[in-house]
Amino acid sequence: MHSHQLQVESISTVANDVYKIILSSTQPLEYLAGQYCMIQMGEQDLRPFSIASAPSISNTIELHIGAVPQNAYAWDVLTQMREQGTIQAQIAHGEAHLQANNDSPHPLALIAGGTGYSYVKSIVHECIAQRFEQDIHVYWGAKTLAQIYEYDELTALANAHTNIHFHPVLELQNPNWLGKTGLVHAAFMQDADTDIAQYQVYIAGPFAMAKVARDDYFAAGLPAKALFGDAYAYLD
Repeated sequence: MHSHQLQVESISTVANDVYKIILSSTQPLEYLAGQYCMIQMGEQDLRPFSIASAPSISNTIELHIGAVPQNAYAWDVLTQMREQGTIQAQIAHGEAHLQANNDSPHPLALIAGGTGYSYVKSIVHECIAQRFEQDIHVYWGAKTLAQIYEYDELTALANAHTNIHFHPVLELQNPNWLGKTGLVHAAFMQDADTDIAQYQVYIAGPFAMAKVARDDYFAAGLPAKALFGDAYAYLD
């Protein structure tokens, strides 16, 4: 596992308490789409954050961090980046990376809750870089539309690539919203219906969401080998 001193190129606010961070290195950064880095805050203090960029961008990584002062775990990382302009990180960790290739017959479902979108973003952009032709369905769930902070970017991707389909899902009812509502994992299951066993599914979000999704998808016929998510390395 390689440790890198990374330069903080930019920190921007993309939604309420969500920050997009661009980090760069003088050396190539090797990772797979869907992996995460460990930010090193101390000798035994490593904090995981999904890499949002695709591996084709070799000297730069993008992170999406949800952080509030009351949550020191993420806030301290953000503070150090702002104050020091550099950060130490191990790259890369995680076995839930993109498993498919352009010859795979399976459509992909990329499912994100909140800032779990960073995991999904890396995968969908790598699929574009590799010129995948199979259908790729991106489901992003949040409480409000403002929290789907790359709505315009994903809409543009779907318009530019006929095999990419974007499905924003709002958890809370909104009279001005005509799209999907409810739980994001359930929205995919409803759309897939009896074809769920044909998919390869990648999911990122709160552990509770990942657990419910796994139970529901397996009950609906999704093979265990077709479900990927970092949470499953820690869930029973």
